[in-house]
Amino acid sequence: MKLPETSDTIAAQSTPPGAGALAVIRISGPAAFSAASSFLSPFPRDPGHAAARLLSVMDGGALVDRAVVVFYRGPASYTGDDTVEISCHGSPYIIRTILNLAVKSGVRPAEPGEFTLRSFLNGKMDLAQAEAVGELIASASAGAHRAAIAQAEGGLSAEVRGIRAALVGLLAELEARLDDSYEEIPALEMRSFARLASASRKKALSLASGFEAGRGIREGLKVVITGAPNSGKSSLLNALLGYDRAMVSRRAGTTRDTLEAALDIDGFSVLFTDTAGLNARAASPLEREGIKRAEKAIARADAVVLVKDASINETPGDRRAEKETARLALKGARLIRVLNKSDLPAKKGRSAAGCLEVSAKTGKGLPGLKAALVAEQKKVFRDGAQAVVTSARHFAALSAAAGELAGLEAVIRKSPPPLELAAEHLRGALEALASLLGETTPEEVLSSIFKNFCIGK
Repeated sequence: MKLPETSDTIAAQSTPPGAGALAVIRISGPAAFSAASSFLSPFPRDPGHAAARLLSVMDGGALVDRAVVVFYRGPASYTGDDTVEISCHGSPYIIRTILNLAVKSGVRPAEPGEFTLRSFLNGKMDLAQAEAVGELIASASAGAHRAAIAQAEGGLSAEVRGIRAALVGLLAELEARLDDSYEEIPALEMRSFARLASASRKKALSLASGFEAGRGIREGLKVVITGAPNSGKSSLLNALLGYDRAMVSRRAGTTRDTLEAALDIDGFSVLFTDTAGLNARAASPLEREGIKRAEKAIARADAVVLVKDASINETPGDRRAEKETARLALKGARLIRVLNKSDLPAKKGRSAAGCLEVSAKTGKGLPGLKAALVAEQKKVFRDGAQAVVTSARHFAALSAAAGELAGLEAVIRKSPPPLELAAEHLRGALEALASLLGETTPEEVLSSIFKNFCIGK
């Protein structure tokens, strides 16, 4: 897929489609001012920069609307090109007419994300920041917003550039000695070199290690509630949500299908899935199908809440639920064991070790369970919100850089160290980090990133 032509002048509605009080139409490119002059009146002789003017939108001799228009001269604009932003009334007819007038003046409709793409191509932001713009628009929780705004402001980019600067220095040390055919430069101080290389690798790994928590911040944490039949899974879901989402019955096996609900916990989006009980003696085809769906949900979960009934002895269903959860859960998924019905007299022999004691009826232990669910996400912000990795592409680039640096460390331990091979590992690490920032990113990757943006951004 080719990138759109960047020398054209483009236009799009930047506010959501449909009727509203106001709408914003953006025109950007080398001919933005001349195109706008064909339908805005009275067009100023000197539009200036970043000044708002009340102008009439004219279709020939007919008044379409009176709009507030702001002119931005490149490169001091969002895209880096001359830009006109028209704030008009949000009538679909008015919006359509203005866009048609722009097209008649030689402007073409913008592709998805094309304004931000131009900002990236014109050096106004790097690729990590450009991707964060899309995440900022899509953020549905305080946590997702905080991660996206930190990245859009260049927090992650600054961390990556710091690693790159250290690696460039190391590569310069190597290349100077590779070019020194007369051996006039002193031998490399390998202990110091190895220490700097190791510090850079650890920094890249540290950034990459936050990806799972970061992905949960961006997409919402997928939590499955599972356990034996009648352990109080649906009651626990209702108690966590604060309203009756799932049907509850004393009869075991009430839940036959997966049931989903979302909850905001301390600014993080948590997506709960209540499942059928993992019954070791499932009899009916309907119950067996419910168990299959529960197993699929567990296999996709970021965290699993394994519920047991504190008021009864351990059952075959408890043992099966424990075994199947351990088998199905994703590597890295957190398992939170919960003893429910703790308001009832505890059964002798039922150990609470390693479990959170809760009561769906009284609310006991629910704050602690909520805190445990988002503990990893909160830790990311405590450790440094300026560098939250939420993108699989960024994770892959940082992991690749760390892999190259691990190879470098292995090479320089040899005696004598092969400096040519060490330099290749450094170049590989620098290439991976450059791809994260968009300095060496292929057009196909850029097209894939920006096609997911909304039109007008």
